[in-house]
Amino acid sequence: MDIEYLREFLELTRCLNYTKTAAKVHITQPTLSKHIVSLEKELGCKLLERDRRKVILTPEGNILAAAATEIVESYDSAQARISEVQRSAPIHVGGVLHDATISSIVSIGATFIDQAGLSPVIYHYNDSSSIDDLIQDEIDISVTNCGTDEMEEMGLRFLPMTRSRFVALVSADNPLAGYSSITMDQLRNARFIKFADRYASSGWRTIESVCHNHGIVPRTRIVLDHNATNYCTVPLDDNDVMILQANMPQLRFLSDFSRVAVVPIDDDDAAFHLYCIYKAENEERLRPVLEAYSRARKIVLSHGMNAGGGLLVGKR
Repeated sequence: MDIEYLREFLELTRCLNYTKTAAKVHITQPTLSKHIVSLEKELGCKLLERDRRKVILTPEGNILAAAATEIVESYDSAQARISEVQRSAPIHVGGVLHDATISSIVSIGATFIDQAGLSPVIYHYNDSSSIDDLIQDEIDISVTNCGTDEMEEMGLRFLPMTRSRFVALVSADNPLAGYSSITMDQLRNARFIKFADRYASSGWRTIESVCHNHGIVPRTRIVLDHNATNYCTVPLDDNDVMILQANMPQLRFLSDFSRVAVVPIDDDDAAFHLYCIYKAENEERLRPVLEAYSRARKIVLSHGMNAGGGLLVGKR
């Protein structure tokens, strides 16, 4: 039995007028009539007698009206208690939390969350697909790179967080290592490192999309058994290129102890876009946390922490 049909029936018992009731419950009169007929079919009895001048409750209708009042009140009370439990339950956040800008946003946001006395937030640092974790309700918010079309197809909502430009990690013997910056076109003949782990899958789709935008069909070398914490340890041949986020803090130290160069890519579309992604049905519960992150994001970006600077490595 649909609880909303019972609400409409109760309003009809008060108004005893289909037109007025339909207006009050914000549906059309034919729709209201269908809902009442549905109740009558489900219960196997006539609930209302109706003629041109008036509507009268049948004896069965009077019985349902008394019961429906208790049912609706009990349902609303249970829903309120459930909402209270959900509001006080911890909120689980996972994804690309090691990103320098995201880490700053989350840290400042945590301060706002604590000051407001909101539900505690538990952070999950792992290399699994946080989108899969979100779909399976293992986390409430996924901070990750994902295409907007892909998210909309899955029925997910998202809040923009940051934009992290592409950088190319290349061997010190690669001719591109001597440049202060390059374009995607200069990677036309390169072999791209493609990590075959769940964590990297959405990032690779972004890389592939940008390549296609520039008329590049990327040749790839598949790399297994690596994750976000040790991508940079993959040995690179002279023609290999590894596309990473400019905001990865370890990149600035690589040239000090490893024979690699980190070269920024200049094209406007060469960037990963990170979002706070969540299910639509959880939006109301998550809104205070999302607002805290949005507020923190403005502070972080106003201080220029999304520039991804300090990564220019080269001679030219």
